[in-house]
Amino acid sequence: MVNVPARDALLRLGEKYQLTRVGEGLKPVADSLARDLVEMEAQVRKLMGDLTTSHEAAQYLLDSGGKRVRPTVCMLSSRCFPPYEPTPEVIALSMVAEAAHNSTLLHDDVIDLGEMRRGRPAPRVLFGNGASVLGGDLMLIQALRLIDEAGVPGLMTSMISVLDRMICAEAFQLENRGRVDVSRDEYFAIIDGKTASLFEWAMEAGARAAGAEEEQVDALVRFGKDLGYAFQLLDDLLDLTKDPDAIGKSVLVDVAGGTVTYPLIIALQERPELAERLAKAATGKEDTGLVEDLLAAVEESGSVHKTRALIEDYTASALEALAKVGPSPAAQALGSMATALAERAQ
Repeated sequence: MVNVPARDALLRLGEKYQLTRVGEGLKPVADSLARDLVEMEAQVRKLMGDLTTSHEAAQYLLDSGGKRVRPTVCMLSSRCFPPYEPTPEVIALSMVAEAAHNSTLLHDDVIDLGEMRRGRPAPRVLFGNGASVLGGDLMLIQALRLIDEAGVPGLMTSMISVLDRMICAEAFQLENRGRVDVSRDEYFAIIDGKTASLFEWAMEAGARAAGAEEEQVDALVRFGKDLGYAFQLLDDLLDLTKDPDAIGKSVLVDVAGGTVTYPLIIALQERPELAERLAKAATGKEDTGLVEDLLAAVEESGSVHKTRALIEDYTASALEALAKVGPSPAAQALGSMATALAERAQ
């Protein structure tokens, strides 16, 4: 049995999204999963060392915590297959998913001039932009090295594809800063690269390390994709539950950085005059009534209901893919995670 603090590490999965079902769904695998997460945390803290300021910037971000969703789904994916315990390679591969995710955050904060990350000053604020960029590069190199050392066929190739998708999505956002007429297809192309791709890889890594058949690997990759889409859509939805001042700041920062969330896309398509006002506000022009008008447009357009319905659709698709893997406590836990997203959206 693991100690209470180790088990508490699992609670980070539900903190942001208030996913009480996640905790319930993880109970059958909680002890072994917490044990491996704690082992991964110990290794993560040794991942970068302290050779240079760039290493320090990367390690600072890793030490800042996070929900560790990607490592968790990687471990659960491995546990879906006999003997229902992770292979020695899985902890290292789960670290890859976390390190790759954090490397993009280091780069994103530099590109977006972010000031805060996980409730703390962003690494770029403390260590400088150059150290943050190089820290992200160094972390990615470590991730690729871990894939190579694990020796699981196919994972290096698929990670290269993930990185390609991530960079293309980020480049699109960079080129479209201040633009508010983002289409639905463009929105999903962005979250496919920035969010879903790494969820897919984490699921694939766990399955391949466990020796799953190709059809089962494909099913879990599809589960990861749908789960990633649902996570991002829920983020979009929860952004609208903040107080008006926070919503206003968030929307302006997002638009300035090339991001328009799904509920706003729907609302702005029906109210093009608001799109023009929002674009001007994102450049610094004051518009005191904008947030109130945006929220009214969101309500009138039914975009909250449409976003909830889309989350439910992706959840159903994820569960359909998961069913192809077969029953196990780990599959049940993954299903609980997906279902909890749909429930939280209501």
